[in-house]
Amino acid sequence: MKVTRDVILDLLPGYLADEASKDTRDLVEQFLVNDPTLAKLVEQSKHEEWNIEVPISVAKEQELIAFEKTKVLLFQQKLFLALAVGTTLLFMAFRFDSTGAEWLWANSPQAGGAIFLAAGLFWTAFLNVNWQLKTRRF
Repeated sequence: MKVTRDVILDLLPGYLADEASKDTRDLVEQFLVNDPTLAKLVEQSKHEEWNIEVPISVAKEQELIAFEKTKVLLFQQKLFLALAVGTTLLFMAFRFDSTGAEWLWANSPQAGGAIFLAAGLFWTAFLNVNWQLKTRRF
């Protein structure tokens, strides 16, 4: 069987990643001796970093799982944002009477601390969900 350029191109990723067997490496190197254009490209690619993502075909089941996980994360994002904004506004709420304005929770500092803590937890949860949505690969 004659080794064609297409066969060598199929073997190149393993060769360039140093994951090919000795026989495969010998075959590729022997072919590159006779194909200087491809040899030049291989030499250039050895010195460059490849930061491209190769598209991978995904099964329908995997797409459905990723969709469901994303849907849950988006719901959590909305919920935590609403709770974080609500508790933050509650913490900053004023009460107006004849003596002037005072914090809504001024008569109970423990309630103010609890509201402040809850707001912090909800903001942390919201930021965590945002981070998951940006970085997670399903």
